[in-house]
Amino acid sequence: MNTLFSAFRFIAMIAFLGVLSSGIFSPSLNAQSTEGNVISAQISEIEIKGTTDLESSQIMFLIESQEGEPLDRKMIRRDIHTIFQMKLFEDVTAEVELQDESESGEKGYLLRYVVKERPRLDVIKFEGILLAERTEIEEKMTLVQHDPYDPDKIMVNEQIILEHYRSEGYPRVRVNSRIEPVDSRTETEGKKFRVIFEIEEKPRVYLSDIYISGTKFYSELDIKRFIMSSEIDCVSWANQSGLFREEMINQDLSLITQHYLKQGFIKVFIDKPDVMLIHNPDYSRVDVRLKISEGEQYFTGKIDVSGDILGDKDKMIEDLLLEEGEIYNPFLQNRDRSVISEVYHEQGYAFVRVIPETKIHDDTKTVDVNYRVVKGEKAYFGRLEIAGNKETRDHVIRREFEMQEEELFNGKKLRLSQENLNRLGFFQSGVVLERSPRYQEDNLLDILARLKETQTGTFQAQLGYSDFSGFSGGVTLSKGNLFGTGRTLRLSAQFAEQSVQQKFDITLIDPRLFDSQVSGSVFAARSKVQDSTEFERGTITENSYGFSLGTPMYFRNLRYSTEISALDRIYSDSGGDLYKHSVSPSLTYNSVNHPIFPSEGINTSFRIIQTGTPFGGNIQLREYRLQYQQFWSLNLENTFILMAKGRLGLLQEQGGSPIPSEDRYRIGGIDSVRGHYYYNIAGPYGTSEQQLYREFRVVTDELGYQQTKTYDSRTVGLSASELQELKSGGISERVFNLELLFPLSQDENSFVRGLVFLDAGNVNAESRQYKLLGEKEPGFFDMRKSAGMGVRVITPMGVLRFEYGSKLDKRPHETPDRFEFTVSGLF
Repeated sequence: MNTLFSAFRFIAMIAFLGVLSSGIFSPSLNAQSTEGNVISAQISEIEIKGTTDLESSQIMFLIESQEGEPLDRKMIRRDIHTIFQMKLFEDVTAEVELQDESESGEKGYLLRYVVKERPRLDVIKFEGILLAERTEIEEKMTLVQHDPYDPDKIMVNEQIILEHYRSEGYPRVRVNSRIEPVDSRTETEGKKFRVIFEIEEKPRVYLSDIYISGTKFYSELDIKRFIMSSEIDCVSWANQSGLFREEMINQDLSLITQHYLKQGFIKVFIDKPDVMLIHNPDYSRVDVRLKISEGEQYFTGKIDVSGDILGDKDKMIEDLLLEEGEIYNPFLQNRDRSVISEVYHEQGYAFVRVIPETKIHDDTKTVDVNYRVVKGEKAYFGRLEIAGNKETRDHVIRREFEMQEEELFNGKKLRLSQENLNRLGFFQSGVVLERSPRYQEDNLLDILARLKETQTGTFQAQLGYSDFSGFSGGVTLSKGNLFGTGRTLRLSAQFAEQSVQQKFDITLIDPRLFDSQVSGSVFAARSKVQDSTEFERGTITENSYGFSLGTPMYFRNLRYSTEISALDRIYSDSGGDLYKHSVSPSLTYNSVNHPIFPSEGINTSFRIIQTGTPFGGNIQLREYRLQYQQFWSLNLENTFILMAKGRLGLLQEQGGSPIPSEDRYRIGGIDSVRGHYYYNIAGPYGTSEQQLYREFRVVTDELGYQQTKTYDSRTVGLSASELQELKSGGISERVFNLELLFPLSQDENSFVRGLVFLDAGNVNAESRQYKLLGEKEPGFFDMRKSAGMGVRVITPMGVLRFEYGSKLDKRPHETPDRFEFTVSGLF
């Protein structure tokens, strides 16, 4: 009623303004002759009356009329309409007053807009909420205190409450709103009102049974696996499965249709679901019956491209996903449209249209497809705009754009810019750069990056036990996009009961120094480690620090970098402290599409670490490292992800300087070969190998006391100098991992993922050690192997990793398997 009254007043005011215009905007005011001079009726001042200074400034920004411009009644009408559309005022009028002539002899007019504010929202109340969480409803609502009266917005919030109840399994709930005036505390405070949402709750509705009939290609069980709705079961109390949601049933019909279309059943038809609702005092249940008519399966016939063809037509057809003789899939057909469009987009044809023309042959059950191309006119980039970046600074985003304003449109550059933004990891995945033609300039496309920031902080916590270090644990914190600058700060701390007492690291990374293509990082670390080697040098304190610089090379995603570092290693119970000065050049290729949850791409690097000559220190050493990691998405939904990873390492002595024990390779644990204890695979003289050949003997000392000592049976007969040549750890390593990640529930976007893996790896020591111990040196493919499975649960507190590894080549003294649990998270 209030809305109708306000609209009537608005229309009446416009009509009244039109009547007055015959006097106000008479020809005598628009042009008068005084001593041969032409004087125009101009606006000398604009005034807003009846609202606050803030809203007055908003009105001044929106209206077309400006001071110094001629009076124009059509423009004033548009201004009144614009002000009314702000939905802040229930009445808007315009007044014009003649002011004194200026020194130049011109008459000026005061244009005044008089507004009457709508009542403001004082408080929101709820009545009847018992079955839902009030705080969850309040968080979803868009209606807030001090909002002006807007019945449309109140209705929208009624729907928000209703949708919340439906999502919780209460489809029969009813929601109404009641408006009540509130007395103002002071005369200047203005009118106020309160909104009371009246909720009539009804019992929950559960989906007890889903019956599916008429299917041949898919079984009833197959369909139940890929739909979102699920029948009530014994764990419904934990995951809310089995709740009846009407909107989910509609989504299920779409999912079923999509699966059939992907398999060539282009004439599939699903009858309207037969829903039977059974009421009980405490709850209600629903039986849903779906009848599906599959139709016949169709295959792809002839494929052709016609119209405005650019380049080689045969090559264009060869790159298409649809293939003659294969199952006809309209979704692949749509992707083919994008493939063809991309060819034209790269040449500036932003408005190209690819129209698929299909011809169905019912007799042969084939579908001929002809892609007709209309290339249109070339276009140019207009403004590059950004929205939604609350934390990230604009320049951090703009430097990821591959294109510039006013250059020829290029679809490849647009796509690469989207990939750059997605790979930052600062925004929710699926960033899309929106294109919109500029008004009256159709060949200019303004680009809008509409972003939604995500959590860029991660933490990882570990707790474990091994014979080597006893109880151990650690925490790693990493904050990306620090203060919106794009920089990354990493902090870590580790502890152990026996070998590793404490370790702290800090690293700061800037991917774009001074907004250039050069990246830089600085790092520092300090650790205290109890010497567990045969040298027994007490507590080893290490201080390391350094920096690195990197720059892109000739190819996209290829970077060259150099790291300069120093490490001081101090022994508490002996001399011979070590000082390492290293320079490490490297080449890195990284095309992984997301830094935290990748689904495709390659990340590989090759690094040489030169320690000592000519960079100082008392250690001379060279190390080669090669790492390779690749991700494949095995389905269109990117839910089945295959990951292969490998790393190779080689240490070389330089200038007769021995390789420090702490730098020798040792593998095992969740980061290398699962199923083994941390660093338990350590060459022929490692801890695990010594236990395998451990024997006992009784010796009598000078005082006649007998003692039991352990020794490695392979060392019998070796001289003291030969024993000194035996060292734990290796000078080369190789580790390979293969993982398959997949969803564990019917929901393909589930936060519970399963994992199966296969690991292999080994380290080799110097050939001399194998000769002294009478062992055969392992070949490259002689590796320790393990396999296992795991579960990863993505929760608000973090990612929980449960992984079980079993040794495929267990030795007599070893445990057969190992279970590991880690926590990593986002903040």
